[in-house]
Amino acid sequence: RMFNTSLEVAKFEGAAIKTVSGIRGQVKKAFGNNGVFRATFEDRIKASDIVFLRAFHTIPIKKFYNPITSLLSVTYMRTIAEIRRSKNLAVPNKKDSHYKPIERVVKRFNPVRVPKALEAELPFKSKTKQVKTNNPARAVVLDKEDKRVADLLGQINLLHKDKTKKRREKVQKQKDAYAVKRRAEEAEADARRQKKRKTFFRREGQNQKTPNVAKD
Repeated sequence: RMFNTSLEVAKFEGAAIKTVSGIRGQVKKAFGNNGVFRATFEDRIKASDIVFLRAFHTIPIKKFYNPITSLLSVTYMRTIAEIRRSKNLAVPNKKDSHYKPIERVVKRFNPVRVPKALEAELPFKSKTKQVKTNNPARAVVLDKEDKRVADLLGQINLLHKDKTKKRREKVQKQKDAYAVKRRAEEAEADARRQKKRKTFFRREGQNQKTPNVAKD
């Protein structure tokens, strides 16, 4: 484990990290309290990769002193340059200490592939757009300006289709709501007519019974 606590992760936020295969990354933020952290990389790292963080740690040096009683009897230590100059020694030439040109190998990363199920849930502006020609059997070579115009027209057509689809769905919803409302109004009107007919026939029946009772 690289860190043990979230405090250690906070100290190294933004630090550069690198894998054995050469994929570079960066420490983002802590995830939990056990030293786990989030990081981003240039490409998908391998399962066999080991992530390194090159850092420096301050080591305190023990302090000591030597009291000087008289500056006349003090003989200071000579530097390495003074010793070499007095003994006519050349500076040692070490090949490992020479600066070497940095040769960075160009990496070819795999293209980003979004699953179809996830792409279906994305908003329209984040979906992959594909512009198809009218005649697929005929090869059309476009320059940069024509390609830009074709891409723009394709985007406009896609926007128009999406807007038309949304408008149709809205109209269909309005029609369905209006049909439900009309059915409810017709059912209420039928109930009122039936109630009115019952009241009318009940009243007619009472009017027909009243003269018979008077004759008796």
